[in-house]
Amino acid sequence: MSGFSSVDAVTAFYKTWDRILATTSVFVLTYMVFASAVVGAVLLLRRSGFKFQIRKTMSGAIQVRREITHSIFSLGIFMIAMLAPRAVAIGYGVVIDLRKPLPLWEFGLCFPLICFLHDTYFYWTHRLMHLSGFYRIMHREHHRSVAPTAYAAYSFAFLEALVQGLFPVIYVVLFPADMALLVVYLLVEIFYNTTIHSGMDPFPPWLVSHPILGWLAGSAYHDMHHRTLKWNFGLYFRFWDRLMGTEHPDFVRVHNYIHSPDNDGDAYSLLGR
Repeated sequence: MSGFSSVDAVTAFYKTWDRILATTSVFVLTYMVFASAVVGAVLLLRRSGFKFQIRKTMSGAIQVRREITHSIFSLGIFMIAMLAPRAVAIGYGVVIDLRKPLPLWEFGLCFPLICFLHDTYFYWTHRLMHLSGFYRIMHREHHRSVAPTAYAAYSFAFLEALVQGLFPVIYVVLFPADMALLVVYLLVEIFYNTTIHSGMDPFPPWLVSHPILGWLAGSAYHDMHHRTLKWNFGLYFRFWDRLMGTEHPDFVRVHNYIHSPDNDGDAYSLLGR
């Protein structure tokens, strides 16, 4: 496609920006629906004691407004990070076509692959953002929510939003993908991310804290990261934290307490005992 004219390139550029606006609107709506549903579930659960509740803390309206504002901003940056490189590539006659569906067997292999690679990407970029030279300009905004709500899922500063939004671009360039894979992955990611910021942990203990099967991170894992800052950097899985020695030593005990009949909403009192 080296015969691309400047008119073709400009037309493709504007089509891409139209797609950015449309896609951003869809994902902002999806985020708001998922986050609001999770917040509603938390409020309902609080009426039945502290079942699945990680903490007693309920955040106020000022924090919620800040989380929503920054999350909507970040989702816009995500879409630009994912789609703007396509406009540049089209200008050079390079097209990555995601319309051809993957065979079912390949889709079945690629979905766990994209989740594991995203977890790996997230772990190492997340640790980098916690270094003193990067934390203030990249990651401090997210940690303003010490007791986050589901709306904090994408409450990022500009640079963090840009870094995290580039992952799907990197994946598509290097590995098999189609539009269905990306849509399913992004929907799962939004639902999971809103849930782990909710203060509620609905994930079954056998998936999280079982000595052999427990590799999922889940809500208590990430909530503890917001609480302590220096532990539990993983997103979906405990793999990298366990391998690198960055999992909080009290995590399993706190998680099991949250899912026990003794849970009184004060699980963090167990830290350091």
